[in-house]
Amino acid sequence: MQIIETMKIITNGSILDLGGNENVNNVTNFLIKDTKIIYADKFPKNGALFIDLEITNNVEEKFDNIFAMNILEHVKNYKNIIHLSYNALNKNGLLVGTTPFMFGVHRSPNDYLRFTDQLIKEELEEAGFVDVKIKTLSYGFFSNVYSLICNFTKKIPFLNVLIISICLFLDIIFYRINRNFRKNYPLGYYFLASKNN
Repeated sequence: MQIIETMKIITNGSILDLGGNENVNNVTNFLIKDTKIIYADKFPKNGALFIDLEITNNVEEKFDNIFAMNILEHVKNYKNIIHLSYNALNKNGLLVGTTPFMFGVHRSPNDYLRFTDQLIKEELEEAGFVDVKIKTLSYGFFSNVYSLICNFTKKIPFLNVLIISICLFLDIIFYRINRNFRKNYPLGYYFLASKNN
């Protein structure tokens, strides 16, 4: 779902990927872009820059786009990421991020928090971001259950395909009954926010 949303974004100008490293699994690989991405992580690989998002509150360069994909939950001082992003963006810059909600604990090396769409919106606006857009990433309750068991079921490919198919089918049925079904059972959130000044 994150990849699908990312493929819709057309970025122009410089890109900083906070908490990311250059690898085949990185969501930013699916961007429509005309520039190189600078990666920055606490555990840098493949030429990425070192950054400790708990304490680093400024970067030397300014960027047109900043990606913070699945990192807010791993940093106890998550507000630092939001303020660092705001300060490191050029005027009219774009912050793009994701964060899980109903998702198992995944230490990298730590896993501290889960965010609601309301908290994400309020924190971004308090930092000065405008035009905040948040999309719920989920197909519903049963897809979330699948996300909790997929580490076990993926070891048996046929069973895995059968279980995810059943979960998606049930989510479609429940969504037709109650339109708030997906919103009330988010797997995570995808957010965009702009800096105007």
